[in-house]
Amino acid sequence: MLEWNGDELALDISLLEQVRAARINFSDRVCAASASKDDKHLAQLRSEPTYLMAEFLYSMKVFGINTAEDIERFADLHNDYVVSLTRDPAKLQRLGLSQDRALASMFTADTKPRLIQNWADKSGAIDQSNLARFLVAVMSSETCRKTLIDFETAGFMQRKRSPYGTMVVWSTGMIEEIFGEMLRDLRLGLQQLKIL
Repeated sequence: MLEWNGDELALDISLLEQVRAARINFSDRVCAASASKDDKHLAQLRSEPTYLMAEFLYSMKVFGINTAEDIERFADLHNDYVVSLTRDPAKLQRLGLSQDRALASMFTADTKPRLIQNWADKSGAIDQSNLARFLVAVMSSETCRKTLIDFETAGFMQRKRSPYGTMVVWSTGMIEEIFGEMLRDLRLGLQQLKIL
């Protein structure tokens, strides 16, 4: 049972304040770095999908997904994860995913070669629909598309139509830097408060 007073609760509140401040700071940094200062665009950049996309791109960088072989292994891990989800209906429900939508996010004999080829042609380049596959548990493909357009407008992402008619995107590296700075500042702040 949770104790609703005392030192532990004070530490919990301090942690909550630090996390909230970090999220606000992240949004402020994103908006300050954006090439567009349009109010509507900045409001979009303050939304949850911006944070989730930044977290994903940061994680890919941190885990060293650099080569075509790396992205192929990552796609295989994603497929394994999707298979595990389809065997756990309760988890699918918690994530708000249907089995069909989860299965549609798998990399197949048609989509996986394109993923690997785009990455081989330019490290970090990924078909927009393939990026949405990786993000299936946190956002819809349409939300992914809109977020990428916002990132392009901000200068965080470049987008180019491929000869096959697909939209290929790659990060400029700015959003990963901003996310990494936010995490580092949060960790150092928590250490100073002796929460970590």
